[in-house]
Amino acid sequence: MSPVKKAPVMIASHRASRKNLEHLYARRLAIDALIQSLEQYDRFRAKGSTVAKRKSA
Repeated sequence: MSPVKKAPVMIASHRASRKNLEHLYARRLAIDALIQSLEQYDRFRAKGSTVAKRKSA
């Protein structure tokens, strides 16, 4: 096979790989944001529970 005939297949494969990587990167950013949000919530909840215990005592 000549390199000319392989080029379109390689380009299509490259585009598919790039699109897949972009999708995975977007998912990773969303997961990182979710983890950060949950960590902030956990810190807020921990502070709130100690304040509530102090007030009820």
